[in-house]
Amino acid sequence: MKLKSIVIPLLLTQWSMPSLFAQTNSSAADPSKLKFSGYGDLVFSYHDYGADPKASSRGSKKDKRLVFDTKRFVLELEQNLTRGFRFEAELEVEHGGTGSALELEYEEAGEYEIEVEKGGEVQFEKLFVEKQYDAGRIRIGRFPVAFGMLPMYHDPFDYLGSVRAESEEHLIPSGWSEIGFEYMAQGYRQMMHAQVLNGLDSTGFSSPYFISQGQQRMFETNKASDPAFVLRWTNYNIPGIETGLSYYYGDSSANRPQPDLTNPCNNQSDSQTIAPCGYVKTPLQMLSWFARGQWDRIQGQASVVHGKIQNADEINRRNAGLSQKYSGVLRSPVGKEAYSAWTEWGYRFTGWEEEDAIVPFFRWEAYDTVWKAAEGALDQARFARHTLALGVSYQVESALNFKLDLTKRTFGSDQLRKEQDFRFALNFVY
Repeated sequence: MKLKSIVIPLLLTQWSMPSLFAQTNSSAADPSKLKFSGYGDLVFSYHDYGADPKASSRGSKKDKRLVFDTKRFVLELEQNLTRGFRFEAELEVEHGGTGSALELEYEEAGEYEIEVEKGGEVQFEKLFVEKQYDAGRIRIGRFPVAFGMLPMYHDPFDYLGSVRAESEEHLIPSGWSEIGFEYMAQGYRQMMHAQVLNGLDSTGFSSPYFISQGQQRMFETNKASDPAFVLRWTNYNIPGIETGLSYYYGDSSANRPQPDLTNPCNNQSDSQTIAPCGYVKTPLQMLSWFARGQWDRIQGQASVVHGKIQNADEINRRNAGLSQKYSGVLRSPVGKEAYSAWTEWGYRFTGWEEEDAIVPFFRWEAYDTVWKAAEGALDQARFARHTLALGVSYQVESALNFKLDLTKRTFGSDQLRKEQDFRFALNFVY
């Protein structure tokens, strides 16, 4: 993919409408002022099934589990600098912070692993400087990947359910951000994003999660020997509706911790060169359609994601032989193709106060992380899942959100036991 073919059409785009971009300049009146904002997310869950999906021939065993989770706390900082430059940072604390803890990993025969995270993480989801223009912007640093729905819309008021859509979270990283360069342009009720980013690490690819655990977070720096390219087109022509397409392309072989996914060489090869005969090509291509909107009191959104990995069998062969020192790597064979689809709809009733809203809703999801198995791997029915959730949200202005929902989950075979989740979530925005 040539950058020239991406950038030139964007530079020709003319601008005529305000957009989401205009919201990022809210502190223009006082360039020296540092803005603080963010949100918190607490989730209390009841599950009628065990945590091990491979516990029996019918899947998880029956159980009664309560799980309390300090899911995330986010601190956002913004400040205008000078001459149209501004910076933005987002620090996210997940599941209570970091430390050293044991994790029971059922995908690896129920073995215990030492995780240096105390069940969570503290990390920057955003840290970038951008230059704003009348027709768009340029960003450098860590920013959201402009692919799919959740990386761009993952704040508590962006979705109706108590948790983010599990179907999309099983295919791509939730709140996905990477380091690189972005050019955004807008005009004629259209918006285009073009991004060049560090690519993924295929040691994190697996059967239950496709590529969603492939972010480079194991080491201090991110490899970009195999960069990734993202294009996103968004359309606002239909009143009340935002819809569009996004495309991701990137290899991952050269981003692995060690050069173990290389082409074999004959005895005449250069022994002083890493990968003298090159790396095995394992490009990942993903395509997404998304739509969201609100019409009077009705609001809804939908997303479809499809992903395909070339030479996925080569990744699986290398991952199966990874050293145990790579903690948190599942080593299960990643599917050659995967998909997810979800939609949720709600109706806004006025709450006890005029500024409040009561929103009953439903969410439907379907996804298969091994839709098509790689050569030599099995396609298991437990990786094909469907969910239906019914719930209600009470929104106190734009500051508090109380959510209650019930989710039923079925699998690709009637022989696998159905599962139910009952959740209550408390979100606050400041």
